Amino acid sequence: MIPLVRLATEPQGNFWKRPYEKEEEAWADFLDALNWPTKNRYVIVYNEPNHGTEWGNKVDASSYAEVLDKTITALKNKNQDFFVLNGGFDASTPSKPPVYEDQITFMKEMNKAVPGIFEKLDGWVSHSYPNPAFAGSPAAVGRGTVRNWFWEIQQLRNLGVTYNLPVFITETGWKHAEGLSYDSRLPDEETVAKYYKEAFETAWNIDRIVAITPFLLSYQEIPFDHFSFKKPTGEKQNIKVLSVAYPEYYSMYQTIQDLPKVTGKPVQETKALLTKGEIYSSIISGEIYTISLTFKNIGQSIWNDRQAVMLQPIEGGQSLGITGIELPEDRKIEPGQEYTFNLNLKAPQSGTYKVSLNLFDGSSQFDSKPVEFTTEVKSPVVLKILSTLGWKKDFAGAYVLRIKGISEESAQAITLNTEGVSPEIEARYLLPDYSFEFSLEKPFYKPKTINQKVSAGVNTLDFGVLQPDIFTAILHPKELWKLLPFSN
Repeated sequence: MIPLVRLATEPQGNFWKRPYEKEEEAWADFLDALNWPTKNRYVIVYNEPNHGTEWGNKVDASSYAEVLDKTITALKNKNQDFFVLNGGFDASTPSKPPVYEDQITFMKEMNKAVPGIFEKLDGWVSHSYPNPAFAGSPAAVGRGTVRNWFWEIQQLRNLGVTYNLPVFITETGWKHAEGLSYDSRLPDEETVAKYYKEAFETAWNIDRIVAITPFLLSYQEIPFDHFSFKKPTGEKQNIKVLSVAYPEYYSMYQTIQDLPKVTGKPVQETKALLTKGEIYSSIISGEIYTISLTFKNIGQSIWNDRQAVMLQPIEGGQSLGITGIELPEDRKIEPGQEYTFNLNLKAPQSGTYKVSLNLFDGSSQFDSKPVEFTTEVKSPVVLKILSTLGWKKDFAGAYVLRIKGISEESAQAITLNTEGVSPEIEARYLLPDYSFEFSLEKPFYKPKTINQKVSAGVNTLDFGVLQPDIFTAILHPKELWKLLPFSN
């Protein structure tokens, strides 16, 4: 669904208030904060301003032109993706100020108040109703017909507009005989269905027309029950309506649904934000790494909805053995959701490498900037462990070294000699220039934890004294005896 957002003020009695001073700025702030599903942000600036009831109970072309101009400026200053449209006019309205004004007169006065106002629009909204009485022929031509949009384009030409504005018919449609009460003066639903079919196939079958939104899907009360595509159900009137299954629609609903249509493929922003993970700044030659990178969909499209989405290297991939990773075919990532890609990397023997990655929608790179990393191949980290035992003079024995950090958690059995020193241990799984949490454990002693940044080459981890854990050993008399000072 692509929203066409129409601005409105608030009702006051039987008319709509005019916008207050600087209301356009409030609208711009509000609309810019929304999560739009398409790149174009379609905004219609109020409705039928040549009706006094739509504009403070008094028609005023100059006032509307100024508000339209300010609103266009405010929206465009916020974001150039706003696609601003006029409020549709009532082409059949007579000149009867302050209640009504003729559309041509109104448009001329607008252009006089703000010269070139219509050239500032991105598109043209038309209310192409089949008049008279909303029951005219679909073959009729000119003002006040289903081809009213074309007549309006001619008026824009007369006012100096040279750009071929795309047309949005946001209101059109026939009144039908069926409603809360039957009106035999109106065409029945079958006739209206035929009218719609003819209009869609002829009057509106023009590439310049971007959207047609008939008036209206469902209205269960007077005065628009005879426009409604949905049959009366009694849900609004709190009455029983016989022989009506809910929901049920008049035949023109199915007629329009069955018409061939062009698949909607609006331009959408495809954007991703890396929220977790990195390609390490240092790696060990010959090692293979599995790196998790979590991306959040911060764009407008649903990933994998149209084409396959893939994380691909743009630079540095070949040197490090990084290949593209497709999002699984059965996964679709909506805006606001996240997905984690697991890529494999094999470190060369030496060198410094720049890596650039981005997501692709089919063959098209995402709109967001690529993520970039620099990684350097270094010699392995070597650990040398130092520790002593409380109440003991001989520190030899088996210990467990546990490691937590940016890479996976690990545990390793080590031995210390009588002086409490381990042999040098090559730890190829550790990343130089990163900090890790190291814990040294020995049964019936309290573990000791230190945090230390390691570098390539030899690193000394000094855990100091491991103190006896008397409370744990008390249930094991033999082990308790070994802990005591006089057991040395």
